[in-house]
Amino acid sequence: MRALAFIDLLGFSAMVSNDKRLATEILDDFYNISFSHIKNEHDIHGDLFSDSLVAHSSSPAILVNTIAKIYRDCLRKNDSYTQPLGKFFLLPRGGISFGHVDIQSRTESPNLTKNFIVSPALVHSVKMESQVKGSRLLIADLDNGNQQVFNWNNEVKSILFENSNFTFWSTFKYYDALWFLDLAKSSSEQKTEVTYLIEVAEKLVHSNHKNKSARDQHVQTLRIGLLSFSKFLTPNDNPLLYRFLEDYRDDLYWLVWLTLIEMIMNSPDSWALPSKREVIEFYKEVSLKPGWAKVISEINKPKNEYILGSFREFLSEMNI
Repeated sequence: MRALAFIDLLGFSAMVSNDKRLATEILDDFYNISFSHIKNEHDIHGDLFSDSLVAHSSSPAILVNTIAKIYRDCLRKNDSYTQPLGKFFLLPRGGISFGHVDIQSRTESPNLTKNFIVSPALVHSVKMESQVKGSRLLIADLDNGNQQVFNWNNEVKSILFENSNFTFWSTFKYYDALWFLDLAKSSSEQKTEVTYLIEVAEKLVHSNHKNKSARDQHVQTLRIGLLSFSKFLTPNDNPLLYRFLEDYRDDLYWLVWLTLIEMIMNSPDSWALPSKREVIEFYKEVSLKPGWAKVISEINKPKNEYILGSFREFLSEMNI
């Protein structure tokens, strides 16, 4: 039994169609970043093919932590690009699961290599990757808490945020890894890094604001960053939160609205924030906009009881 990750690059096919040279540079960066993190982790075995990475390990925590590092470095790399981020960017997307991984050696020739693998975990991870939007790292863990290998694993250095909307195999629960966070670092280092990565994610959103499909993908990435920042919210000093409450009032960003409320209600002092003037003014404005209908639709989906409960608590604490 092994943990297995399947990762590929968001939007890579379109990049190849638009400019083969720039797409090659993006892919080269992905290979170099992946290689730099995996080469010294001797418990991880991986294969890179085109824009896909398959990696597996007997240690679920080592695999999750290593893939999260790859995600952070890929997002960070976008800040150094001079090409338009509307069409060329480096963002991985994928899934990690746990199960049987059967790899067998086969006779090869100089002109034919063989990667013979039979694995329900690979099928699972590929299915997850194909169904998520944005630079997300979806993790599948058994629904039985006593058998979970990722959730409740103190060696996993990312917070796992339950995603009740995703289902594939009924015996599993699914989690978004809040990969902007590296819990192995000090709290101040974590906050500095998450803040910076959020700024990079914002650049990608703004570079794609006229393209709905691309914008939605990048907003999903930004959502992971904002949820990662929840732990740093305090009752009295929240410049990042207040900036988002002020700057993201356009209907295009209805998912950001929802995320900001989730972010508040997942913070250590969730009781103190809804009654803040900045939060109330934000709510009064956006809740009257057409985009708010999408928020209402989202929180009332059958499997979003948790989010709906958070909204009810938010409104109760707001006291207006």
